[in-house]
Amino acid sequence: MEAFEYYNPVKVNFGEGKLAKVGEIAKEHGKRALILTYEECGFFADALETIHASLKAGGIEWVDDPGVTANPLLSQAEKGVVLCREKKLDMVIALGGGSVMDCAKVIAAGVLYPHELKKMVMFSHSDVTSIPPTESLPTIMIPTLPGTGSEMNPTAVITDEETHQKSYVWTPCLYPKNAIMDPELTRTLPAYQTACGALDIFAHVMEAYVNGDPSVNLNLQEHMQEGVMKTVLETLPVVWENPGDLQARGVLMWAASIGLNGWLTTGTFGFTPMHQMGHVLSAQFGATHGATLACMMPAWMRHFAKKEHNGKYQQLSERIFGCGIEEAADKFEKLIRSYGVQSRISQFGATAEDADRLTDEVVSVSFGPDGLLNGHPKTTREDIHTIFLSSL
Repeated sequence: MEAFEYYNPVKVNFGEGKLAKVGEIAKEHGKRALILTYEECGFFADALETIHASLKAGGIEWVDDPGVTANPLLSQAEKGVVLCREKKLDMVIALGGGSVMDCAKVIAAGVLYPHELKKMVMFSHSDVTSIPPTESLPTIMIPTLPGTGSEMNPTAVITDEETHQKSYVWTPCLYPKNAIMDPELTRTLPAYQTACGALDIFAHVMEAYVNGDPSVNLNLQEHMQEGVMKTVLETLPVVWENPGDLQARGVLMWAASIGLNGWLTTGTFGFTPMHQMGHVLSAQFGATHGATLACMMPAWMRHFAKKEHNGKYQQLSERIFGCGIEEAADKFEKLIRSYGVQSRISQFGATAEDADRLTDEVVSVSFGPDGLLNGHPKTTREDIHTIFLSSL
């Protein structure tokens, strides 16, 4: 293993009915809360009623902010910052999926941030001018869509609608104080969103797996990663057939947190090149994050099937899908399609004419000063262009 430091201060409250504890938990952090959720939040009416009642019982005042869309925007975070400052709110509670949780982190840090909000976002890896925040209001995460793992990590992804660039803030002050993980909140998730979330979990773990440094001993990490990937593939069809199975829902919810809370990447490489391409697709076409990754994963497998340094891809294919890389990619794409999720970027509206522009965006945001995209091995502009074309 590589040397590492590990730190994760998030306190998790997991289980059915845990939502009702939010007022008790919030008392530890402040007296006036912003409750952030989606613009279309009618399906959260019962959950919001439970949250309101619990906060009232705990003596906590609150302001509702149903202001977030899928693929959250900097302008939405800026409005949340203004609201927190005007109302003198001292904590942020996020009710939703990764979009809401990420926007909540940016708002909570933005309230105390002395610069223009976009300055905290890493919009370039080759010419770094971003200034990470160093402090944040306390946040409480209440995930309703297992996928991003944002409830238990210090990362927030957000889009600048002026430039159509999507990137992240990654700094310790963004760790939530608490995560309330109640599987009941995922019972009524649409099937498509459930599948996209599960594929997002798989992608987080797969990227860590295939980008592991082959020169170090990663047996422990790889067996843990394989366990999570296999569990996702085994659990998704259970939830698909029986959406009310809260035991299975809970497994996906915990798998999402494990997938990106640092456990699986300690002592190994943690960069996510497929995600960098997926972020561009979301920013340019408004595509669902998990669906962009569903397009990227088989495309990357096929690309590396033709490469000399494809050992990790071959190992993944054999251990997870029981076959060689190209056959595994075909199996995986067929599985993705069986859940009604896009597996080709043409389904978002992309054409061959878009490949140059999409590649330029990946290079602009995610390539390092060495002119390469980080990974094992590192990839070139030509690689990215080829993968985009092959994923049409």
